[in-house]
Amino acid sequence: MLDSPQNTDVLIQRYVEGLLTEEEASSLLAALEQRPELGRTLLDHLSMDAMLDEVTKADAILKIPVPEIIPMPRQRFSMATLAAVAAVAACATLAGTFALRSLLPLRPAPFKAGDEVTTASVALLSRGVNLEWEPGSEAPVAGSPLAPGWLRLKSGLAQIEFYQGARVLIEGPAAIQLVSSGEATCTSGRLSAHVPPQAKGFRINTPKGTIVDLGTEFGLDVSDTNSEVHVFKGEVELHTSSAAMQSLKEGQAVAFSSSPKVLTANAAAFTSLNELDARTLASQRSLFQTWQTAGAKWNSDASLLVRFDFQDAEESRSLHNQAVQGVAIPDGSIVGGSWTEGRWQSKRALEFRNVSDRVRLSIPGEIAELTLSVWVRVNGLDRAYNSLFMSEGWGDRKIHWQIIREGKVRFGIAGSGKQPHTDNDSPVLFTPERFGRWMHLAAVFDPKAKEARHYANGELVARLPLKDVSPLKIGVAELGNWNDRRTPGGVAIRHLSGAMDEFAAFSRVLTDAEISALAK
Repeated sequence: MLDSPQNTDVLIQRYVEGLLTEEEASSLLAALEQRPELGRTLLDHLSMDAMLDEVTKADAILKIPVPEIIPMPRQRFSMATLAAVAAVAACATLAGTFALRSLLPLRPAPFKAGDEVTTASVALLSRGVNLEWEPGSEAPVAGSPLAPGWLRLKSGLAQIEFYQGARVLIEGPAAIQLVSSGEATCTSGRLSAHVPPQAKGFRINTPKGTIVDLGTEFGLDVSDTNSEVHVFKGEVELHTSSAAMQSLKEGQAVAFSSSPKVLTANAAAFTSLNELDARTLASQRSLFQTWQTAGAKWNSDASLLVRFDFQDAEESRSLHNQAVQGVAIPDGSIVGGSWTEGRWQSKRALEFRNVSDRVRLSIPGEIAELTLSVWVRVNGLDRAYNSLFMSEGWGDRKIHWQIIREGKVRFGIAGSGKQPHTDNDSPVLFTPERFGRWMHLAAVFDPKAKEARHYANGELVARLPLKDVSPLKIGVAELGNWNDRRTPGGVAIRHLSGAMDEFAAFSRVLTDAEISALAK
């Protein structure tokens, strides 16, 4: 069994993911001792520093002899030398790991301060209708967590939910600064706030004074010359530098300019939650219709190999290939998965949760140029590799498009024959704060420019040089999963935790403008 490269590849993968059994560990150790060149594969997955660090830890606990590594000038290291060191380090690490497991019960490593991922966000942009932000300012989309700082809304409606529980609806044009999870400053514009009892004490500062909420609903209108606060329910405190604190109760309002004036609260002057709901539905219907019109044009593109719009009937258990010219590519077959809501109301999506969930399809022949496009919502990166679109198996110019645990998107291309593969990685695109949000991704294989490119939400994020520009061979492939047909036994788990609601593949290089259009 050790003579099979496929078997050792699976063992190495399982080692990287921490899934090896005792028997598999013994097999991998024997393989590395017999074939040191396998260290090259390890180098693709583990950094040398991480491996040596593991050796040091194992040596400290078990006193395992570790070969002395003599520092040498960087240029004197050959690939063979690196591969040998990788193999020795991997052997020592595996030996130490499994010897340690034989002495101690399996248990999680003790928690250390600083191990947790942190966030600076204090609020969430929960909903947005026709949002247009001032040029040069931050332009968050619905679902974005918000850190302290300024939001300058040119037009539209933005609903912000503060982490302490207050909900604020801003009407553009407006300028608001998030201070903390329980405080904001508004220098211009109109907003309404709902503050439940658990968010009591929520504060909004203005140039004329500060409103401290006591668990209520109120409206605020701030202009260059005047500021008005209207209390719809409950009670607020108004603090100004020129007068004593003033208490305002339900039905009361005040204009706190240079000469404060008592008014009657006017709820009709502010956008209500019902109005927000109605405008949100109208905006979603408009966006959905625009998407359908654009989709019909993309379907007629002569280079379109396959396009799934995920609007298929649930009982069909398949995704229809909408490409007019894609007659040689059959519909995708759904295995597992469950239907859910996509980017808008009436837009359908397929959710991937379990190791079985996938969509199988086949793109035959050689492809000289390629553009991949997907709308995806990632719920978490639970594995070392999280599949987007991957050829079955590996080798001979197949492709693997996936998200690695660090949050980078990887466009892997297998070499021709025995040539090594290349991993073309984007910068980090997925962090915990981006989980649960819809994102458009695109990957381009451009042999003329001799580069691979990554795009996120229509923006170019990475250019990577290509040494091998020979045609690709996708063949049988899967959305949201990977079927490794190289061994009869178990395969690595790489299924996606998330959802997709559109996928397309083109046999040409799309322009930046075309990819931007796909992302809208």
